Amino acid sequence: MKRIERLVYFKDNTIQVFRLGKTTNAKISNGNEKIIQTYSFSENQFTYVKETLEANQKLVLKGFFSNDAKNCFDCPFSINSGNGGCYTHKYMQYSGLVSMLKSLIKEFNELSNIPLYDAEMKNEIVKLSVGKYVRFGTYGEPSLHPIELVKGITEVAKSWTGYTHQYFRKPEYANFFMASVHNEKQAKTALDKFEYRSFLVASTELNDTKMIHCPASKESGYKANCSDCGLCSGTKGKSKKSVIILEH
Repeated sequence: MKRIERLVYFKDNTIQVFRLGKTTNAKISNGNEKIIQTYSFSENQFTYVKETLEANQKLVLKGFFSNDAKNCFDCPFSINSGNGGCYTHKYMQYSGLVSMLKSLIKEFNELSNIPLYDAEMKNEIVKLSVGKYVRFGTYGEPSLHPIELVKGITEVAKSWTGYTHQYFRKPEYANFFMASVHNEKQAKTALDKFEYRSFLVASTELNDTKMIHCPASKESGYKANCSDCGLCSGTKGKSKKSVIILEH
């Protein structure tokens, strides 16, 4: 029996992908284990890639990411409303995302052929997640994933990580994800108003004993990878403190 290594569904004008596989990024995993990474593409990105290929034209990085409003919302690093500084906007990451969409286009051809999210899909994804490290939001906003699905996954996963810029709109995900913040004031607001632990990317060292330095960071000497660490897992995770990493 062939093992399923990718599950895909269409929901809220997005294509959401849960993929089981290895990664060469030592910060994420040791490279030997299979992990689950999640991706959310907008229907406009799907259409852009499909129509550009059919017209025998060249795909353009900025053209692809400029269609990210439905899967990245108002993220400050998106192209549709931010500065376009997301780490996924580098050529290698972009190539991987486009390659995945090309594969989805080959498999489904039309958006209408992609399965809709339902209870059966939820159960299949949860089953795939048993004993695995799950990296929510490898690309796209992870709070797009239905909360009952996220809850089900985290109940069976070995560990997980997830980060959201939508913490002020979706407080219900505080159990599972970290608020992505960029200064101490935002971290305080995320905690006091929305009960989120934070992941703070700071430009300078802070003397805040309420925060833990990311063990997978350069300043911590790369003590652990994300799979083994699992600190960035919301209020139901391994710690009550927020996490900080210095800009590099």
